[in-house]
Amino acid sequence: MKGAALTVARAPTASGWSPAAAWALCGLAAAGTWMALRTWTPIDDPAHALCALRSIAHVGCATCGLTRALAALAGGRIGASLALHPMALVLAIELAAAWGWWGARLARGRTAWDRRWIPWALAANAAAFLLVWVARLLTGTIPI
Repeated sequence: MKGAALTVARAPTASGWSPAAAWALCGLAAAGTWMALRTWTPIDDPAHALCALRSIAHVGCATCGLTRALAALAGGRIGASLALHPMALVLAIELAAAWGWWGARLARGRTAWDRRWIPWALAANAAAFLLVWVARLLTGTIPI
């Protein structure tokens, strides 16, 4: 077939949602989660922590205090958030930036994007969590 143009069909999404609708739904879900954290998470009560490692081995895990730190952040208590878990602010900024970047791409008409950076971002966050955890273990600053 000499001279025939090769066309690439765009595969439909599994859910049938448009990219803009998925973006809006993710934003609404994040806002709802943010409000639920602010409303229902007791920041100053560690009895509500669900850390399996802490209940079994009596050692806090790398994410100990993260839920309460995000709740403190949602309530505008940045100092309390940083004391409970320093990575909460970093994660909130990363998620907000990723959501904004996604929306900006959609506004420019770009729906396909390179996902090769996701494993690197996850690895960088995992390394940061590990470093913070080790530092908190050594200094005894894991919230109880």
